[in-house]
Amino acid sequence: MPVRQQLLNSFLKKKNSAEFWIQLGVFFLFGLTFWPVTLWFTSSTQEQSRLFHALIVLGLATVMLVRYGRIEIRDTLCLNPSAQRALILSFILLIAQSVANRFAPDTWQGLVSLLVIPAYCAGLAAFIRFVFGEGTSRITRTTAGTFCAFLLLSVFVQPLDWPLRGLAGSWSGSALEFLGKSVELGLVGAEGSPPKLILLVEQHPFHVASECNGFGVILTSLLIALLLALYRRLGIFDSALNIIVGLIIGFVFNILRIVIIVLLAPYLMDHYMLMHEIVGSLTYWGCLILIWILLNGPTREESVA
Repeated sequence: MPVRQQLLNSFLKKKNSAEFWIQLGVFFLFGLTFWPVTLWFTSSTQEQSRLFHALIVLGLATVMLVRYGRIEIRDTLCLNPSAQRALILSFILLIAQSVANRFAPDTWQGLVSLLVIPAYCAGLAAFIRFVFGEGTSRITRTTAGTFCAFLLLSVFVQPLDWPLRGLAGSWSGSALEFLGKSVELGLVGAEGSPPKLILLVEQHPFHVASECNGFGVILTSLLIALLLALYRRLGIFDSALNIIVGLIIGFVFNILRIVIIVLLAPYLMDHYMLMHEIVGSLTYWGCLILIWILLNGPTREESVA
């Protein structure tokens, strides 16, 4: 039976039940509680294209897991045990965050406020399990955990900007020197204006801008690695190994992107931006496809777990 028909039949069956409407009311109140988090999340993804792209990839990866994982939809619109556990976890995290806000020193307030993110994700998982049934427990645990990591890491977009820029410029410069190019890396900027990190290759200057720091591809690589680790229910060691592999591949592909752009630029200056976008897209998606294959992402139907 199609999912829409299952949901409709379940709703028609339960619409006269007071318990059903009380459960919906609980989720509505949770939605109001987390509305500020939703607004922050949507504004962040709109302002940062890298976060938006990472979210799209996370969505596509989730679709792949649903497509090949043979998710079983049953007992819809029901506060089943797995939905209850997720809801209770969300409630506990909210209480912990509220209590910690009162007693934690000022220096810890920033970290304490981050507790609302896992609470938000647990609440989302509870709602999805309520709507689509307990058969979605595995996929909701996987996606909620990865989405939580996405939201937590998105907080560090700005703090990690310059460190990642420095690494990208230094490592790509070393790679170009290995290829026989003369390379200089340094900060340039007039007094009173923000400095620019310039990579000088064969006397051609290249600005290592914020978009070149690799945060997008590294973040997305890490998320795919974490998603697959959670989906495969790997142990701590194997999960850590997954994440390390994802980080390394993401970093390497960002360096590869910069090196290719620098090498092609002297020959394609009239079409520099087009070349820049093509190389960026090819390396970005090539990186993610490689990670999916290396880390055993499903590419065909698997048995129901």
